[in-house]
Amino acid sequence: MRIPLNVEKMMDSDVVKLSGDTSVTHAMERMHEAGVWSVVVTVDGEPRGVVTERDLLRRCFRPKQNPDFVLLREIMSYPLVTIDRNLPVGSALNLLLSDEIRRLYVINSEGEIIGRVTQTGCLESTLNLILGMQGTFEQI
Repeated sequence: MRIPLNVEKMMDSDVVKLSGDTSVTHAMERMHEAGVWSVVVTVDGEPRGVVTERDLLRRCFRPKQNPDFVLLREIMSYPLVTIDRNLPVGSALNLLLSDEIRRLYVINSEGEIIGRVTQTGCLESTLNLILGMQGTFEQI
């Protein structure tokens, strides 16, 4: 049985975008203010990569670099992996798990980033859907 749930229905729309010329210190402040674990890095106004808290630890703090002088473009992961907002959740989850990607960025028909889905979020949404359906089937 196919369940017509697409990623747009379960994506997180709190996406912070910052220029690649932004310092790590400023990025950390924005991440904290927005309550997010990652930022999309733009170059010439176009999304090009992502910096996560893990990237900050591994590429800035572990090598003991000064976060005031390290720029996001120097430590970002790329390319940015995007998916269409109408992609079924199962397909997104398969992509996340098979390619060992932690997050996918959701784009609209114009190619603009409108949200993100994560491994944890996809698994949680799928589990909630299954649990919700279980109650429906028990009533039949």
